[in-house]
Amino acid sequence: SASNMFPAVCARSLFTWTPALFTLKKLHIGVVEAPFNKGQKKKGVEDGPKTIRDTGVFNTIQNLGSTVREYGVVEMREGEQHTAGPSGEHNHSVVLNYNARLAATVSKVITEGGLCVTLGGDHSIGIGTVSGHSQANPHNQVVLLWVDAHADLNTGSTSPSGNMHGMPVAYHLKELARRGVNRLPNSWPQPRLSARHLAYIGLRDLDDGEVKFLEELGILAFGMRDLDAVGLNNAICRCLDHLQPGASRPLHLSFDIDSLDPLEAPSTGTPVRGGLSLREGLQITEAVRETGHLRCMDIVEVNPHLGNPDDAVLTANAARLILLSALHGYRGA
Repeated sequence: SASNMFPAVCARSLFTWTPALFTLKKLHIGVVEAPFNKGQKKKGVEDGPKTIRDTGVFNTIQNLGSTVREYGVVEMREGEQHTAGPSGEHNHSVVLNYNARLAATVSKVITEGGLCVTLGGDHSIGIGTVSGHSQANPHNQVVLLWVDAHADLNTGSTSPSGNMHGMPVAYHLKELARRGVNRLPNSWPQPRLSARHLAYIGLRDLDDGEVKFLEELGILAFGMRDLDAVGLNNAICRCLDHLQPGASRPLHLSFDIDSLDPLEAPSTGTPVRGGLSLREGLQITEAVRETGHLRCMDIVEVNPHLGNPDDAVLTANAARLILLSALHGYRGA
């Protein structure tokens, strides 16, 4: 039946994304912790990985039958000079040098056959995770689904804040290679995605420069207003139809917890009201899982220092359920 051929969310859709028949397998998961906070200015997001881990999510994943291998913590280095980039990017070299180390670890996980799960940290770690995923697939084309309230598509010259957690996607797009994306002296990271390899869900807080890039490059993007108009099911299916994940097009999911409404995930650095419900977030991640081609996932921007202790618990448990649904289609307690 159609529902056995492709994500159930698309079974009654008008869209035609139909990958090859697959069996949902128990997974070999490699976990990387990226407790990085220099892509923005609020303290506490470096404790996001531990907060997520303390929910017991990986014990649950193992109890569900998958294997979990720990690849450790990519630590920040003390004593690095926090110099600005050529266009005012805060902590420019610190962010990029950290992400180069993170990329090497992510690449190792994937090369050794694991599905890489990276716990952030702020969303600037998306520079390293997507780069590492691409490095591990030199003969394949990584495709990227970015679930976020923000496009993270600024360059140093378009960013109102200079915070690099708002820039990671720009580092990956070939079309922006000559548009003020300032790299390390060795030209790292090299862009490996085109605009057609990217799709967004959940946008609702965009800067003017990001809007210009989205329109100019024709990037497929569903903001919350779009979801109101077309429905989440159709948006998910259009994204998957556009990205065409497969054996030669491994799928990368980068999930910012602020894509969820602050009622669901209040302990995050840049909350924006009017976001996805937790149930809608799970719907997205389950559809991603059902493609059978998810190879790398980030979950970022959990900051347990923001809000009260109950807020932190609520946010961490939302992250836990997002991981469980992406990896096992599981919505249990």
